[in-house]
Amino acid sequence: MNAKFFAAAVVFAAVSTPALAQFWIVRDGPVGKCAVVDREPSDSKVIIAGGSHRFYSTRREAERDAQVVCRLRKA
Repeated sequence: MNAKFFAAAVVFAAVSTPALAQFWIVRDGPVGKCAVVDREPSDSKVIIAGGSHRFYSTRREAERDAQVVCRLRKA
């Protein structure tokens, strides 16, 4: 019984962890370098692209949008 419980817990953790992940596109100041981070920044000098409530579920999605957002802000 313990082996079944352990196996179920491992499967649940593997499935739920990526679903709970959040990524933000941040910029160091108004014209600084962009980065994708996995923790919501608390530094007042860092700007979150799209506002503090704009986050992404996957890093790939955030990196794809960062290419567009960061290019537009530099122009």
